[in-house]
Amino acid sequence: MKQVTQYARAVMVIGIWLCAVWQSSAQTVTNGSFELPALPSNSFSYDPTGATWLFTANSGIINAPGGGFFGPTAPDGNQYAFLQSATSPGAFSESINFTLAGTYQLSYLVAGRSDDGFGATGNLSYEILLDSAVIATDTTDTAQPFTTQLFQFSTTAGNHTLSFEVAPGSTGDNTAFFDRVAIQVPEPATGLLFLAFAPFVCAIRRRNQ
Repeated sequence: MKQVTQYARAVMVIGIWLCAVWQSSAQTVTNGSFELPALPSNSFSYDPTGATWLFTANSGIINAPGGGFFGPTAPDGNQYAFLQSATSPGAFSESINFTLAGTYQLSYLVAGRSDDGFGATGNLSYEILLDSAVIATDTTDTAQPFTTQLFQFSTTAGNHTLSFEVAPGSTGDNTAFFDRVAIQVPEPATGLLFLAFAPFVCAIRRRNQ
């Protein structure tokens, strides 16, 4: 009975350790709430530097409500990113190192700009790309409150570029707001975990026989 108890305890410890190792390789989206660089209250900045994200054309960061953008309250911190379709469609991107190959879940909050009464609205179609591959598409509505979006995608280990871009063909002056961008690591399958620590279990059993 004592050997059985020791065996069960060892299996439990090894299982917990392997799960911890797996989770320790969690993906990190740097500055996912766009709090850097810190902007003055109620202001905005096109293509800001020092944000870890690369902003191009009509995109940037808003410190809510962002003056003429009439933005909603920031759901996380004081700031969020924006994409705008007017004149030169915007985009923002960040290089991310994926420590594991597999299926991931991208989550973020998105909202639509309110109608300013002069033709600017929040009806924006946008795409999310990993490198050059589109992994998600969505469209915001005018005055849409911040809502959660979840998309799954698969990738290989290594450095990849995550991009949010105004969809091709978009016209007019439309803006969407983005906050709390995050990526969840793929959960290990039960079978894979068993195969991972099976050699340890066999060694313990042999030692206790």
